[in-house]
Amino acid sequence: MKKLLLNKIILETLFNENYKGLYYHALSFIKDEDASKDLVNDVFEYFWINRKEIDISYSAKSLLYSMVRNRAINYLRHEDVKRRHAEFKLSSINLEEQDYEDYDPLVDKIKMAIGDLPPKGREVFEMCFIQNFSYKEIAEELDVSVNTVKTHISKSLKKLREQFTEDILLFFLFLKK
Repeated sequence: MKKLLLNKIILETLFNENYKGLYYHALSFIKDEDASKDLVNDVFEYFWINRKEIDISYSAKSLLYSMVRNRAINYLRHEDVKRRHAEFKLSSINLEEQDYEDYDPLVDKIKMAIGDLPPKGREVFEMCFIQNFSYKEIAEELDVSVNTVKTHISKSLKKLREQFTEDILLFFLFLKK
């Protein structure tokens, strides 16, 4: 029990002494305040969960900065892949006049599918994609963690993916931008 308490005290000290610097370090890479905060929080969460396996025989501070840098690079790579995928999908869409007639039933089908989501998942999904709230804003509004919001979004998109093609789900990603 004392060892766990000591770990919490050490982590809290590391957090308090390094959070601001790690946040600015992440921000220097990804230029997004919310994403930078989430990234640093994720690093500390990972650090806490894996504290028994992490080798901190050298500087814990250096390790935290390396972890933030690596996650920021991975974040940028992921964003680039999403951007290129969206550009590819947009360039491959070739709609003709008669195709617009098919959208009304499709919109109704999408609305029904969203309505069939579990209540909390539907609420989070609508706040994110229809009301255009950020994950952080949703978390604050519903008094849950950002990771809980991410989980609801992920589960909702998975359910919708089962019913629709990727092209339709890309529509929701563009709504978010």
